[in-house]
Amino acid sequence: MSPYTIIYAIIAYKLLTTLILPWWIQRGSAKWKLRLKIFTANHDGKVIAGDKKDKLLFIAVPSSGAGRAMDIYDECIEELQKREENFAIEVYVTKSSDDIKNLVVSKDVSEYYGIIVLGGDSSITELIQVPLRQNNGKWMHPPILHLPGGSTNLLSKEMHGMKSHKEILRQFSTEQVKHAGVIKLSTDGDDSSSIYATHVAFHGIGRHMLVEAEKHRHGMYSVFGTPALMSIILKTVFSPPNKDESPYFALLIASTRNFAGGMDSGFGMDLFDDKLVMLHAKQYNGPFRYIKELMINMSTGELARQYFTSTLSEGVEVKIGEKFTFKDHDFHFILDGTSTVSQKGWTVTVESVQESIPYFVL
Repeated sequence: MSPYTIIYAIIAYKLLTTLILPWWIQRGSAKWKLRLKIFTANHDGKVIAGDKKDKLLFIAVPSSGAGRAMDIYDECIEELQKREENFAIEVYVTKSSDDIKNLVVSKDVSEYYGIIVLGGDSSITELIQVPLRQNNGKWMHPPILHLPGGSTNLLSKEMHGMKSHKEILRQFSTEQVKHAGVIKLSTDGDDSSSIYATHVAFHGIGRHMLVEAEKHRHGMYSVFGTPALMSIILKTVFSPPNKDESPYFALLIASTRNFAGGMDSGFGMDLFDDKLVMLHAKQYNGPFRYIKELMINMSTGELARQYFTSTLSEGVEVKIGEKFTFKDHDFHFILDGTSTVSQKGWTVTVESVQESIPYFVL
């Protein structure tokens, strides 16, 4: 290879990374914001006539799934209108993360028979925060139906398996309501600062993944979609911001089926049980061990088998219980789109709140 070829390659790389890619992302971000604005203008506040006693609040979170929620919105409304109940439907399009967090506080939702949320896992997480904090972990509002409008949709997979949004809307029953537990995380017993997770809470590498993903929600993710999300995850796995963070990975799970992508991970638990699974890896031993020990083994059921036979790899810890207390660690648990719950040196209490949220099920 000639020196000129190397020089041209370096120049091309610099142009791509410093000029072309930023311009492309900026252009795509502007188009994304315009798309959000048009969708909101066309659908927010829309009312579909029907039986008032079966009135539904349909919450659409347009930024979810890099636009997936917007892509399938019309199909969702059409499926609802085909139902024999003749639902009256009021559409609410969220404008920001803060908007959905304060929705049921600022808006009277008692008139609705149920609340349908077309969005991702973080949409449900953000919706429940303020109401659960006000009522000590209990949802005092109509039942929720989660439609898979996000990127991973783990909560929807837990509730409905791998069914599509159309199948869920055809098959859910207004008579079938089941109460699921949530994970409550608090610092030094301060309930006013508690945060709630519907199914999972992260520390370590998992926390950094979410932080990085949130940074690019209206940039790379909005332009390139899921491939951009995967590149962010892989970059974090192969080059974590703080390899010496202790513990480097911790995960609290109210359900082990949704973490395994809708499959049974072998722990025999779901959202409707009263216990939590805590996974804890003490130190970073490279990306491939991380992927094998905590991702592949979890989704195949191997981790559960190792736990029950006491053959877990050195440095990997699994516990099952209703409550955990963490001391003397730099624990910073995070939920989807939610900020840190603790600071170094504080005691973090994690517990299962039973029968917290009513969901429509199939």
